[in-house]
Amino acid sequence: MLIQRLRDGSEGVFAKILVGLIIVVFALFGFGSITTFLAPVPKVAVVNGDDVTQQEMENAVARNRRLMLAQNIDVLDINEDLLRTTVLQSLINRKLLSQVTESLDLRFSDARLDDEIVATPAFQIQGAFNSQQFQLVVGSAGFTPVSYRDEMRLDKVFGQLSSAIGNTAFVTGAMTLRAGSVAQQTRDIAFLRIDLESLLPEVEVFEEEMVLYYDTNSASYETPETVDIGFLELKVEDLMDEVDFAEEELQAYFEENRALYGKLESRRVAHILVEIDDGDEQAASDRAGELYQQILGGEDFAELAKEHSSDLGSASNGGELGFSQRGDFVAEFEQVAFTLETNQVAEPVRSEYGFHIIKVLEIDAGLEPDLAEVREAVERAYREQLAEDVFVSRSARLGELAFESVGLDEPAAVLGLELKSTGHMSRVATAGIAATPAVLETAFSEDLLTDGNNSDIIEVDSNHHIVIRVDSYEPKKLREFVEVDDEIRETLTRDKAADLAETRGLEIVARLASGSLTRVVADEYGLEWQVVSEASRDATDLDSGIRDKAFSLSRPQPDGKSTDYTILPNGDVVVVTATNVANRAESQISSAEVAGLARVMASQLGMADFQEYQDSLVTNADVEKIQ
Repeated sequence: MLIQRLRDGSEGVFAKILVGLIIVVFALFGFGSITTFLAPVPKVAVVNGDDVTQQEMENAVARNRRLMLAQNIDVLDINEDLLRTTVLQSLINRKLLSQVTESLDLRFSDARLDDEIVATPAFQIQGAFNSQQFQLVVGSAGFTPVSYRDEMRLDKVFGQLSSAIGNTAFVTGAMTLRAGSVAQQTRDIAFLRIDLESLLPEVEVFEEEMVLYYDTNSASYETPETVDIGFLELKVEDLMDEVDFAEEELQAYFEENRALYGKLESRRVAHILVEIDDGDEQAASDRAGELYQQILGGEDFAELAKEHSSDLGSASNGGELGFSQRGDFVAEFEQVAFTLETNQVAEPVRSEYGFHIIKVLEIDAGLEPDLAEVREAVERAYREQLAEDVFVSRSARLGELAFESVGLDEPAAVLGLELKSTGHMSRVATAGIAATPAVLETAFSEDLLTDGNNSDIIEVDSNHHIVIRVDSYEPKKLREFVEVDDEIRETLTRDKAADLAETRGLEIVARLASGSLTRVVADEYGLEWQVVSEASRDATDLDSGIRDKAFSLSRPQPDGKSTDYTILPNGDVVVVTATNVANRAESQISSAEVAGLARVMASQLGMADFQEYQDSLVTNADVEKIQ
């Protein structure tokens, strides 16, 4: 009855005006615009007056969670509070940097952005950019194509700011030599390894310990809550075969978009620029004329450019400017450059930059194909355009049916769509449609989970919309103790063995510090010293954990040794000693090594300067975090 009353009311003048306004908003801003205009946008922080929205936060949290899962981090090991705190601070930092780059009017053009995207191997199939591959990759990372471009553009302008600050860092020669001497230091290293696996039989785990551990860590033994999602999806590509058109329509579309299928003429041009110094235009003109006569007399254009051109950017390359198209040069330059034949040199031409002597090195002729030559590409593009019109109306209809229906069977039948199911998925799932953060966020919402409603349209991307509902829900459930007792026993056994290994490591370090002989200590524990003489910081015959510990030890007294222990990632404990520490003589460090080290150190200092700048932005910012 409510739907019928709404339909009846839509016949009034006011209603028709309202509908007209809604259509305009849809046309200008898309389907999400109505709720955007009518509802306040939840926010999690305000940074110098600019909002960080809840949606930005949730998208970023989902992306970071996916990244952690891709690194094989167990979902139960993810500290959600820490994750959200870290992500929020990252968003605040990005907002601050964005405000700075905007105030400095830093830009990264659409053309350069497109070039970067097209050249990205992850978006290519068989070496060529593929739009579907692009959408798939960025979608799996939690982006839409538009949001990915926005984030990429931000990163590029942030890089400009970082370079501007970082490139000002420098180091002195004395600093570089000292660092090079220490960096190439050698040490005699000896170590004892206490193997964790060998200690497992020595420890015992009791039933009461296991029960206590189970009770204390019960959250670790819960199954995650899951939903089985039923969904209908609408894709532009699935509608392309439905559209029909006449041959003359295709021809008209081709004529309107002919430039997309051809190629503009481009020319590889070189020039010699003579700038006007101190406003003396006549002197510059005379000098350009002299150089022009030298070229006519047979002198080499490239050599003259290297020696005399004021354009330092191209002079070293013989004046070459690379391939360019119309519109790339100032008008006076272009008018001449695009009238010359290959290897022809023009008389000096005046521009705002001075006098140019222009030579055309190569001409790549433009291409204007007939429809028959590019028919496949044109037809696909035209079908896609027509299918997009069908997609818009059908997506609106899908949204209406999903709102009016109980379940998705009726919308599926009316629109001829296949009703699909994901199977049970947890909140951190990333496969299939779950790659779009809004899907799981919506599925676990009260509207679907409790009230049993169908969702609104969810935009996977601009050409792919879905509606979902929750077919079934499985809440968290604590696994019975008998199901996990073997896991708990294994965990406690390894924990006790790790404690025992560390205790023995501490004992050995204490014994050695008190003056016990290294050989005697090793024999008492049934271990054997391994020795690496004159080991360097990049020694490949040492475990990195052992090497790093050895070079972190303080420099020992002459004829003495420094000792400590370290715990390796596999749980083994290693007692490490360092003796005979020797820095490399500064006189032995080559100029090439000094130059390379100076670049690295300057880069590191530059990054530290940029970090300090970021920290200052945070310190001085007006930031309100909203709980």
